[in-house]
Amino acid sequence: MTRRKGCGCFSLIIFLLILILLLGIGLANKDKIIAFFYPRDYEDIVDEYCAEYGVDKWLVLALVKAESGFDPEAVSSAGAAGLMQLMPETAQWLIDKGEFSLDADEALEDPRTNLQLGIYYLSLLFANYQNELGYTDPATVIAAYNAGMGSVSQWLSDGTWDGSLANAADIPYPETERHVKSVLRNYERYTRLYSETSG
Repeated sequence: MTRRKGCGCFSLIIFLLILILLLGIGLANKDKIIAFFYPRDYEDIVDEYCAEYGVDKWLVLALVKAESGFDPEAVSSAGAAGLMQLMPETAQWLIDKGEFSLDADEALEDPRTNLQLGIYYLSLLFANYQNELGYTDPATVIAAYNAGMGSVSQWLSDGTWDGSLANAADIPYPETERHVKSVLRNYERYTRLYSETSG
């Protein structure tokens, strides 16, 4: 059987044309591709409560992406629930502290309530870990959100960790270290992708 000359070149040309076509489609739909990987679901609610409690909305969206993947019905093996993965006792503590007329069960199931309490919690953490210059490192806040204020405060006071992303490897809990890095990587990407084009 004789092979036809030029078959390899023809296949290569077809492959290159398909590749160029796919790249063109990809560039034309770049915003849709980005939105798929970095969604802005519930953005109106996030905007509302971020404005009320003074929290960066891109950090909230980054946290929701890492915590629940924007699934309002997500429940962890430990029992954390909802978009912001609140534990039932944390939800009740936040309701009591904020004197909200909310139900703890609703806070775990309803996206609006879950976001309200989660964003309120972030505002408390930012205030709690503010330094003398009025700055709070987001890495400290995300670590406390994940591991609890007691643990993070202990690490800071005994010098185990300085509260920065640069030294996140010093965080004693591997899960918390990974979580801090994941959320702040998401945060950097949300900020880079969206903050120049919207509020």
